[in-house]
Amino acid sequence: MMLSWQILTAISVLGLSISIILQRILLHGDKINPYAYAAIFQAMVGVLLLAVAILVGFRLPNIETLLVPVAISSVAYGLGHIMYAKTLQKVEASAFSVYFATHAIWMMLFGVTIFGEVLTWWQGAGAVFVFAGVVLLVKRPAKLLSDKGALYGLITGVLFGIAITAWAYVGRYTDTLSWAAISFLLPVIVVLLARPKTLKTIPAILKKRTLMSKLLVLAAFYGIGSLAMLYAYNQGALSVISPLRQTGIIVTTILALMFISAERHNIQRKIAAALICFAGVVLLLVN
Repeated sequence: MMLSWQILTAISVLGLSISIILQRILLHGDKINPYAYAAIFQAMVGVLLLAVAILVGFRLPNIETLLVPVAISSVAYGLGHIMYAKTLQKVEASAFSVYFATHAIWMMLFGVTIFGEVLTWWQGAGAVFVFAGVVLLVKRPAKLLSDKGALYGLITGVLFGIAITAWAYVGRYTDTLSWAAISFLLPVIVVLLARPKTLKTIPAILKKRTLMSKLLVLAAFYGIGSLAMLYAYNQGALSVISPLRQTGIIVTTILALMFISAERHNIQRKIAAALICFAGVVLLLVN
């Protein structure tokens, strides 16, 4: 039985929130080259999804008519994952979730202007509440762009906003699982083209068994979260699901406070932001 878009969105939020915590621990502790990490991580997720796709029947109908959004998604994801890794090396997981949430602004804009989706006043108000929570978590909004970690995070948001929009569009017109697998493998080529010498650093990482086992667990959570997100976008409206997924800010913040002791500061501010985001989500559900 097909899961509803609401349940799929919840699975996506949980899976991707856990993956952010794991990535923060991994990138901050192991000091992995962000280019090599982006290539290896995406390849692992792609291979895992490809194996499942082959088992159930790999197919990509109509893909020849979708080459432009496929290319846009691949380039944006490739560059986005590089910035994703660089950001997590510099900022806390809870802060990263705030910066990353800005991708929903771009997705809502694309959903309305490209897909012809309609936003109600309630949903617009909900989006404002969600991003009010985002601003609350930023310590010095006036100096946001002068902080390298924050700047990287905002660039990541732009790239992922473009990538996910194109990704979701392709997923609506071809096989979801097969496209999800390919959409992780194609950006690997983009990463290697962006930094060819990355190929020289990959073998050394592949030899580290402990690190690779961590990456495998991470890839599994990220793959499940991403696949659930794509199925959710297939069933629901992009402009509604995108803000709803920002509840990941709340989940990521809670998980960060629970499992990363270094992030146990400004707890009241983080909880307040989480409550504001929750209020926004409730408004988004009002028709």
